[in-house]
Amino acid sequence: MPHIEKCRNLWYATLKVPAALRNKVGKTKFKQSLGTADKRRAQALAAPLVALWKAKLRQVAGEEDAVQREALRWREAIAEVKAAGDTEAVQLIQSLMAAEAENIEEQRGAHEAERFAGVASGHKTPTGLHFQEWKASITHLEQKTQDQYVKDVRHLVDQFAALEDITPQAGRRWMEQLQQSGTSPSSLKRMLSCWRSYWRYLGTIDAVPPNSFPFSRDNIREARRVPNDSWSPFAPADVPRLWQAAKEKRDGPLADLIMLGAYTGARIEELCSLELANVGPQSFRIKDAKTSAGWREVPIHSKLRPLMKRLREESRDGYLLTGLTFNKYGDRSNAISKRFGRLKSGLGFGENHVFHSLRKTLITLLEDAGVSENLAADIVGHEKPRITYGLYSGGASLATKAEAIERVRYEGLGP
Repeated sequence: MPHIEKCRNLWYATLKVPAALRNKVGKTKFKQSLGTADKRRAQALAAPLVALWKAKLRQVAGEEDAVQREALRWREAIAEVKAAGDTEAVQLIQSLMAAEAENIEEQRGAHEAERFAGVASGHKTPTGLHFQEWKASITHLEQKTQDQYVKDVRHLVDQFAALEDITPQAGRRWMEQLQQSGTSPSSLKRMLSCWRSYWRYLGTIDAVPPNSFPFSRDNIREARRVPNDSWSPFAPADVPRLWQAAKEKRDGPLADLIMLGAYTGARIEELCSLELANVGPQSFRIKDAKTSAGWREVPIHSKLRPLMKRLREESRDGYLLTGLTFNKYGDRSNAISKRFGRLKSGLGFGENHVFHSLRKTLITLLEDAGVSENLAADIVGHEKPRITYGLYSGGASLATKAEAIERVRYEGLGP
């Protein structure tokens, strides 16, 4: 039943403000004359007003997207009274909406007031209006992919208040701003793919015209590419520096991980998820690699054997590197990878040097030691570079790989 009360022969819509919000709202009760002495008509007029006030209270309470939902409630209220053909009620709601827009302008500025009025009047559609339904439509994707899509589309929703604001010109300007602020071409391409997913969904529900995607790959300025501009290998002399720095920080697990990476070339997640069941006295097996070539047997360098023995004895959870925790994507390397990032940054290494750089260092040392490309590929789990060995070879023997990896040496790394 709508909240109404009679005063001096006219009915008023009313709603009490919760005690916890009264200081923020500045009143104890909402009250608005309905301009009628007819109770039934007063009830009809009060219903949308009370709904709007409740939306206002949710906004004041800090509920996420409450401002947008408040504007939508105004929009719905106007549509309802228009559909009923009640001209007087339409005028009342519209005058109150104008007053609310003025209030928003005083509190939040003209831009916010304009955004509110555009949605409330029905001239603008909130960009995030169908965000939750779209989010539910991508649950078939892997969780990590879902999270990235949601993050990038949320960025779009936060940037543009209304779908009508996202024109090709506005899209081009925003992409330029993103690139000027440091967003890489590859990141922008990924974001473009996520935005396209959302736009395609909006097209299926007729929220936007078909084939109207307002962003173009042509607006991405490709960085001038230089040879080998991805991750850089560490110099062999830098690897002991990293290891020693981890030890000085009393981060034993990170020091152990650096040494393992330096002498095996294994990827960080391969090492962090390595189970004791796959570790022997002379070698260990990688069984869950990114590619089929990554499934391999890796010889244990003589410098690693004391470390491997200690790690096996200390393990409390069945993993070679004990005590690491899984993140929500099932990776054990997330936390220790961040520690490595802080460590190498503290030593002055930039973004081109990551844990994967140790893999490049090992491959470089194998090449310098005269190890063939095919043999190195068997050790680190790369595809064979040529068709004969790639298709028909069963891979080098463990003894051959062990002899090759023993050629790798770092001065000052390990006991």
